[in-house]
Amino acid sequence: MDPNQTFLDMFEAMKSEEFETARERAIALKDWFAKGGFYPHQFTPEAMHAYIASVMRRTAGHGPEPLFTLICCDCDAGDGIHTEEQAITEGWSEIEPAFALPQANYCGRCPDCRDR
Repeated sequence: MDPNQTFLDMFEAMKSEEFETARERAIALKDWFAKGGFYPHQFTPEAMHAYIASVMRRTAGHGPEPLFTLICCDCDAGDGIHTEEQAITEGWSEIEPAFALPQANYCGRCPDCRDR
């Protein structure tokens, strides 16, 4: 994947109000970065994640939903949790969207940290 072109495609799709395409590109970039892919040369990682989070908020309800990935706000727990229902069943709390995070789409408090 070329993150430079994908970013440009996402940006142009937002300008053209092609929200489904923009959302698809945002999800692709988020997945790319989560797997260790390089960032477009003209943006810092922080700026890129902020823009992706903005696109995700503005295109909610258009196109595919991102995979459910979760991380604890106090520790690195969350690997192996695949749905919000599973997280709640296992005792997670305070689960909220966190599309600006590079490593997960949701942030919450794991049972161990909640009990501390």
